[in-house]
Formats: sequence, structure tokens, C-alpha cells
Amino acid sequence: MPFAELKERNVYFERHGSGEPVLLVGGLGADHSAWEPEVAALQSSFEVVVFDNPGVGQTTGPDGPFTSELLADVAVELFDHLGVERAHVVGASMGGIVAQQIALRHPSRVRALALHCTWSRADGYLTALFRSWQACAAVLSPLELSRQIWLFVYTYGFFEKPLDELEAAVLSNPHPQTARGFCDQAEACITHDVLDRLGEIRSPTLITVGEADLLAPPYHSLAIKERLPRALLHIWPRMGHAPFWEIPDEFNELNRCFLEAN
Repeated sequence: MPFAELKERNVYFERHGSGEPVLLVGGLGADHSAWEPEVAALQSSFEVVVFDNPGVGQTTGPDGPFTSELLADVAVELFDHLGVERAHVVGASMGGIVAQQIALRHPSRVRALALHCTWSRADGYLTALFRSWQACAAVLSPLELSRQIWLFVYTYGFFEKPLDELEAAVLSNPHPQTARGFCDQAEACITHDVLDRLGEIRSPTLITVGEADLLAPPYHSLAIKERLPRALLHIWPRMGHAPFWEIPDEFNELNRCFLEAN
């Protein structure tokens, strides 16, 4: 299996397809497999790189708490290991805060930037939400924690169908996230604050958010757009925090068109 032995961490990664490299950065609690629909959609046009962030999946190394800066630097260390000079960087939720930091800390490495359902500064609501999940992680099983989080991720209509397949995926995960790993990642979500620096980003940028996102409501994306006036903004009608899972065909078509244009 492909592992990158970096400065302090052994990072699990996968490469799919060929062409200009695209790095997909996952959200809180999500390992590389969460990007399966996106890999399938993009690998015919790009070389798609997915990996396990510190604190999740098969990546190992020092415990946190983590910061968005640290997570970004690990991603760029992976670039170095793979010989990638520049890449399109796509991040969702926590992956979006990591993508912001990559663009700010390592601007020469970013060809284009896609920020989905994310935030640039954790306000009181986000902080309270993540703190409550940290408390849940300490006492709940991975499945019960996931059930709590799904209430803020998926739309109302999503719960009208059985969740058997989703729950089975959690139960069969051979590398479940530990409570410590979850809490360490959540700390990066809470402490992330680059709102006043966003104007430094020069990469072409796409911003998307669900109209009904309960986790990172649209005002976060509107604040990013305000500071990046040349960025493209797309608001998904009636969609929550996970268009990449609920409407993957539409989500991937928008991403593909943006990346190919840049």
C-alpha cells in the first residue's frame, strides 16, 4: 500500500488517473475513501490524489491537537514526496480550511482552489457545535457519533430512506477513527482563522455551499466571497453540507468544469 514517509508522519495516499494533479482534502472524520465519487468523476481528466489527513484512516504520527496550518503543511510535504510542483486543491468542510492554508502558506503550489461548504473563521456557533461533538466522541461509539453528525450534514429528505448502507460502511471500516483523532482534528476546525488574510489568495477560486447547510451556513461562504471578489460562488438550492455525497453528479460536473477552465 502507498505510504509517504514524511518528516513526522507516515501518510497513506492513493493516485488515480493521469493529467494535471488534483489534491482532494477530506473533512473532519473522513478518510480518503470519502472521495470515491469524485475520484471516479475526475480521474479521466486529471491525476487525482487522495490521502488520509493526520488523525484519521491509516496515517500515523504524533497526536494533536492539530491546527489547520499543520494539516496544510503535511499536505504540501506529500506534494514534495510525490514530486508535485503545483496542483489544483479541492477541500470540503475541514478540507476547505486546510485548502485555504495551503493557498496562503504555499501559494506557488496551488494552480486553482475549490472551497466547498467551509469557513474561514470559526464563530461561536461552529465552536459550540465542534465542542459538543468532541464531548460525544469521548463517550459514544463511532456509529453513534456519526449518527449525531449526520443530522447536521444531510438534508431532511436524505433521512426518508434507510440508512443501512451508510451505517454498514461505518461498522465495516477497517481503520475507524479514534476519539483522540476526532478531537484533535476538531481542534483545527475551531482554531482556524484566516478571514482577514483571504485577500492574499491569488489562485482562481471556486466557492460552493448548500443553501440549507446547518453545519457551515452560507454566511461563511459569503464572507469568503466578499474577500475574494473574483472568486466564483455557487449556492446549491435546498442542499445541506454534503452535496459531494447527496448530488455527486452535479457537484463533480461543476468541479470538473472549473478545474478544466483553470
